[in-house]
Amino acid sequence: MRNWLLLALCLCLMVTAQTLWKIGLAKVGTIDVSQGWLPQIGRLIRSWRILVGLGIFAFTTLLWFDLLSRMELSLLYPMMSLVYVIAFFVGWWFLGEEPSWTRFAGILVIGLGIIIVARTAP
Repeated sequence: MRNWLLLALCLCLMVTAQTLWKIGLAKVGTIDVSQGWLPQIGRLIRSWRILVGLGIFAFTTLLWFDLLSRMELSLLYPMMSLVYVIAFFVGWWFLGEEPSWTRFAGILVIGLGIIIVARTAP
């Protein structure tokens, strides 16, 4: 049970970090590394959303290490596909993205795959 709760936390934090990055980048503007890394990094570190997202991502990495040390990779990694499903709905509901029906169908396929893999869990 602990592992599944930790996985759920990991998934939610991963999507939170990515969402903060997306919102931060909307304010920072397009990042173009062909103009040099240092100016781009300078622009990024001025955004609190980018920095908080990085902190959450780092913490999530520690949680991921914990999970990797306790669970089978062949079970755990497919479960991380739930990030795609959660991010789909966050983008739609909170960021105002308009997903196509084909994207929605893809999310359903991912969900079905997760259900199939989860049934093999010990």
